[in-house]
Parts: sequence; structure tokens; C-alpha cells
Amino acid sequence: MADMATRASLDTMTSMRTSRSSSAYSFASANLAKLASLPRYALGAIHSLSVHRDPNLWVIGSDFGLSDGGWAFYQAAQRLPDPPRIVWQVTTQRQRDQAIAAGVAWVDRDSTQGYRLALQAGVIAVTHGLGDVNRYAQRGAIIVQLWHGSPLKKLNLDSPSVLNLGPLERVPGLARLLRTMYRTGTKSISVFPVACEEFAVSMRTAFALSDQQVLAIGEPRGDELFDGTAAELRARSRALWEQTIPDLAERRLILQAPTWRDGEVDPTIPTADDWARIEEFCDRTDSVLVIRPHPKSVGDYHYSSNRIQIIDGSRQPQIMPLLWGVDVLITDYSSILFDYAVTDNPIVCLAPDLEHYEATRGLYIDYTDICGEGGLLRTWDEVITRMDSWSEADALAADRARTRAIFDRFITHRDGRNAERTVERVLELLAAT
Repeated sequence: MADMATRASLDTMTSMRTSRSSSAYSFASANLAKLASLPRYALGAIHSLSVHRDPNLWVIGSDFGLSDGGWAFYQAAQRLPDPPRIVWQVTTQRQRDQAIAAGVAWVDRDSTQGYRLALQAGVIAVTHGLGDVNRYAQRGAIIVQLWHGSPLKKLNLDSPSVLNLGPLERVPGLARLLRTMYRTGTKSISVFPVACEEFAVSMRTAFALSDQQVLAIGEPRGDELFDGTAAELRARSRALWEQTIPDLAERRLILQAPTWRDGEVDPTIPTADDWARIEEFCDRTDSVLVIRPHPKSVGDYHYSSNRIQIIDGSRQPQIMPLLWGVDVLITDYSSILFDYAVTDNPIVCLAPDLEHYEATRGLYIDYTDICGEGGLLRTWDEVITRMDSWSEADALAADRARTRAIFDRFITHRDGRNAERTVERVLELLAAT
């Protein structure tokens, strides 16, 4: 009876997950909203013709708030001998609170003042889409795209799912109009820093940019991964984790960080049997599993115990400062695997839907190259078996070597000066104009 109740509960959870997924963010709804906003884009373009942009006014916005690449860029600009005036555009109360606590000038992105400041700014920096800053007032500015991850999954113009229009896909000319809008927006990007030349090639096709715009000068968001010795970075990271997991101590910390499935239910969500086996493994190995769903997929997991915790971005908004404190990373097509590679710790690739994901979203890199021989896992049973194999020193060493190979291949700049190089490039462009 208890087992039947557990399975009934699981069925209810599955229903809840599916229901939530159907109402979550989708590319189709976002694209339709973009098309509906065409008159506002046109009005902003007209206004920009009569406005002088101030090279000393920089406006930053980020879906993450005051963190990640946007914050690294802000700090690098503030360290200049004659720093510009910087205003952060916010969209939520949490972002307002962050700005106030940090003493950063801020304005509501969608307010009249937000529009005016974006219209006057000489430099605009974003981390996700151009909509991080008031999107209707950007024409003529130097735009810095501080993208929030390295390109493993296909992006923008390279991915059919990103250009999805849902039921209006068949309307003649609409898909072409949307693609034109994407190209018009992305070609305005002036500086797009990436971690290596291999990523630069992908970003150039995704955003229809040149080699003068996409530069392999390092991602500003990655600077803090090199801000100290390995021991110092781990100590700081574990201290952050202990704010959420007070009894963490020296227990092994396993982080699962799956990517967004473009509105579909995440196939890596454990079943009732999976949860039981994960619990047994964590008890036996004195481990803690933290599952950190993608921000757009929060709510798809319904489980918690002393050994397993669901910690979404609202509880720990910044992921980069947490990585050095993680002992094992379980992920799929998330770019977090490139960031985490700095630690030399093992990465477990759990990707049960690889063929479907490749067919719908697409990948830039052969995923089996990332996983290594025998490294593509489809089930939680395989994940646990893999981690159990590390009782043999050679098996653990082999997986660490695979992590090191990812780091050596994709992380070119390791001096913690990526944001500084990005700001230097912006200054060069300002001087030229």
C-alpha cells in the first residue's frame, strides 16, 4: 500500500510538472511578443536619430541581477582611473534590493527614465537578450553582450527552436520577419567576449556577427573562478554553501544542474525508485545531492530530505562562486560543465534525451567528445554506478583527466582579467567614435 501511495504521489507530481511546463516561458510566446512590439522598436529608432549619446554614461542590465558577467564588467569599469557613470536597469524587487545594498545607481528598465537613460547611454551591456536593458532605445550605442554561458547548445539564428512561432509558424512571411528582427538586433552588438576561438566561431553564426565583434578574450563571468588559490576558492565556496546547508562540513557535495528543455519536462527528474537509490547512495557515501534546476524550470522537482535538497536560483542566485565547493557535477547540455572544469573534479553527463535534443535544439559540439568513451549516461542507476566506480583510484583519475581535457580545450584565459580586457575593448571603440 505504501508503495502504491508513493507511486500515486509521483503521478500527481508528474501532472504538476506537466501543468507547470505548459504555462512556462517559451520561445514561441516571446517571439510573438517581439513581433507585436515592432511599432515601439520603430519609435525608438526615430528617437535615437535626434539624441546625442554620452560616452561617459554606461547602462547595464541582466536577467541575473547584479551578478555574473554584468557585475564583473561593472567592477572592471569602476576600477578605471576615470570611471564612467554607470546605471543598472532593474526589473524585479530583488534586483532593486541588490542595487541598493551595493550602492549602485539604478532605474526601472521599463520606466520613462529607463527609456531615456538607455537612449542617452554611450555603452549598453547585457547578459541575456537585448531586453536586459530597455530594448527600444539602444540604436546607436556601443552594445556589449556578456552572454551567460559558453555555447554547447545551439543559440539564436542557429537553432530552429529559438525561432519558433508556435501556431503562427505557417503564416506567410512571419518567420522571415522574425529572423530579420533577430538579425537587426544582434548585428548592433559591438563587443561579444567568449572563452576561446572555438566558441567564437559558434557565436558568430548564432548572432550573425564578425570576428571584430566576437572576441576570444575570455568571459568576464569566469574571472572569479581564478581569484585566488584552489584552497582559498574552495574555502570561500564551501562557506557560501554552508549558508544553505549548515551541516555540510566535509561531506561530499554533488551538484546536479540540468539545462532548460525549451518548455518540455526535464527527463532527468528522478523517479520514485531513483530517489530511493540516490538516498541509499548518499547515506552510504556521506554525500549530499543538491539539484539546481534551470531558472525557467523551477517547480519541476518535488523532493527534499536531509541528503537531497532542491536549491533554485532564488536561494542561491549566483552559481559561479559555488563551483569550487562542489565535489561532483552532474549535468547535461548546460554550459556549467565548461565553468566547472576549472576545479579538476569529475563531471557526470546525464543526458537521456540526447537524440531528441540534438534534433530539436541542436548542439555545436559532438556531445560524445565531451562525455568521453563510456561517459554518456542515460539513467540515475548509471550515474550511481559511475560514482561508485571511483572507489578505484584509476577510475577517478580517468574522470578527472576528462575534466582537465575540457578545461584545456575551452578555457583559454586564466588570469582573471577577462572583464578588464572587455572594458579595454569598449574604450577602444569609444575612442574611435
